[in-house]
Amino acid sequence: MYISHKYKLIFLRSPKTASSSLSEFFIKNIPDPDAIYTPVEDSNIKGTLSQDIINRYKTHFKFYHFTLQDIIDNNIITKEQALSYRSICVIRDPADRQKSFYYFYKKWKQPGSQASIEQYNDWTSNGPFIGEPNSGILQSSFLKIDNKIVGEYWLYQNFHNDLSQLMRELDLSVTHMLPQHKTDFRKNRDNEIKFNEFATDNLNKFFGSDVKLYNELLEETYV
Repeated sequence: MYISHKYKLIFLRSPKTASSSLSEFFIKNIPDPDAIYTPVEDSNIKGTLSQDIINRYKTHFKFYHFTLQDIIDNNIITKEQALSYRSICVIRDPADRQKSFYYFYKKWKQPGSQASIEQYNDWTSNGPFIGEPNSGILQSSFLKIDNKIVGEYWLYQNFHNDLSQLMRELDLSVTHMLPQHKTDFRKNRDNEIKFNEFATDNLNKFFGSDVKLYNELLEETYV
């Protein structure tokens, strides 16, 4: 999460969408000493969000992935500010995002084991990865207030262009390039697991709203 009252900008960190890299980019490139943001663990950047709020959401580090409704409910910003500021979140192809989660968790949970769709299905039998509630946060929930989307989603595959456009609109120069965090977990994508019918059905069952939103944005962008 990154909030600049000076520039009336809100960025929300959806897991596995380059959110750490983008958060660091905003912290280092937007000149706002009063900005509110969560820590960037990959770069040892300490956050400015109230420690009291962090302590309430320490379990599974939910505070990294607050939705727009979360930051309103925790009085980080007002509803009026949320409605008037520019709110941004990145959305990724849900299937590709699930694979990203899988290879990330696999490196820590069972390093050296053979990747397989059977292992993936076992770890995601109820939708999210077992024991990893952040993997179950719907991407489609991040920019909702009172259950209605009010911000703008950037497609994961296009976010570099959207980021450049944003910086131009803010009339800000890029002094720190976008870092590349967590890019070494999927080195050989040609040999990755392939979703079978069970995995696809399970994805659509739990993440159906994400699939729908992603496909709508994809169609709007490329049609």
